[in-house]
Amino acid sequence: MNALRYVRAPWPEPEAHQGEPIWLLYEIDDVADAVTRTVDLFADGTATRNSIEIEERNGQPCPSLIDTSLADGFEGVDLEVVSGEDFASAWAKGTDKPFWNVR
Repeated sequence: MNALRYVRAPWPEPEAHQGEPIWLLYEIDDVADAVTRTVDLFADGTATRNSIEIEERNGQPCPSLIDTSLADGFEGVDLEVVSGEDFASAWAKGTDKPFWNVR
């Protein structure tokens, strides 16, 4: 059984401000209760990406890209399912941008 699933959500505010993404894509591991990779898509066509692997490059552990359970982190969020292929395509266009363990 593949534990990974792929979803997206629009920016959570009615309007994305300058410099904010319009779509947030997530790779979710339900077994581990973790977000393992993310892609932020911007109106100008650019994308940034993050992953547990990127976050752990400096040696600090990162069990998930959100700091809470999946149930709590996505409560009330209208997630749309996307294919693994669509996620992979967005991932390939992105540039690495760690969030948690930034030096």
